[in-house]
Amino acid sequence: MPALVPELVDMASTPAVSTADLLRRALVVARRLAAPELVDWISFELNGYTGEVPDYRNLRGQLKAMNPINGPIPLMMPSAAATERYSRANISQGVPELVELAKSTTGIFANFTPRLEHELMEGMDIPMRPVISLSTVQIQGILEKVRSRILDWALSLEGRGIIGEGMSFTPQEKQAVQEQHYHFGNVSGSQIQISSNGSTQSQANTTGNDLHALRGLIEAMSTALDRGTVQGDVADELRAELATLKAQAASPKPKWEIIKATARTIRTIAEGAAGNLLGELAKPHFQTLLGLAAGSVGG
Repeated sequence: MPALVPELVDMASTPAVSTADLLRRALVVARRLAAPELVDWISFELNGYTGEVPDYRNLRGQLKAMNPINGPIPLMMPSAAATERYSRANISQGVPELVELAKSTTGIFANFTPRLEHELMEGMDIPMRPVISLSTVQIQGILEKVRSRILDWALSLEGRGIIGEGMSFTPQEKQAVQEQHYHFGNVSGSQIQISSNGSTQSQANTTGNDLHALRGLIEAMSTALDRGTVQGDVADELRAELATLKAQAASPKPKWEIIKATARTIRTIAEGAAGNLLGELAKPHFQTLLGLAAGSVGG
């Protein structure tokens, strides 16, 4: 029986092996090595993302309007800045679904949130549903990024003698992995960053102020929603983001990068809403939460 890590290297190097199967094998390796950062990333790739996505999943497409007679037609924006703002799509689907999308022969269209869709349709002479048109090549590019990350990780393990003979790892191999930090960077950069304990890469050091800001934002959002300060799609979006914050606040090990990404989304929604919603949601809390995990990388 082959060792776990060399087998993973072979699978990542073989185009005939599906990316979904490769991720499942990588999940076995990550779990047996007790590497929670990698388990989280692999799980998101398999099942889909619920918050911010890695930057290789942020794609630039072509703005289209769905004409009921002629099908998708180009949608012109008043400026290059507006075109850039509205032509980017976050691809949150899991890899198995992306594999099927990459086979599409009828086109791939990303939908806007109800709020942005309404915003765009208000500016049209003849309102038509706006979408972002993407290519199968772009979807395939996401799958290739995933494969490359797994291959890089497996090769780094192999290079340090972490092999996994007999489909298991020795205590020494597990210890070697736990002495390193693996980050598959959801926000700043798409490279795997591997740093030893002696490097200058900083980790998220949360404080009582961070927890106070999280709880304060949850309380402020709950109050605003209960009072009916916002209605319709904006309220629905905020409730979804509030559920994410509550889940993280209840966790014994909150994922602060998810909290930071969620705070960024809430701020964007609040800034686009009518009235002083951002101020009502306790603006200082955003500054604390958005400053989390703002570290630098060094050798």
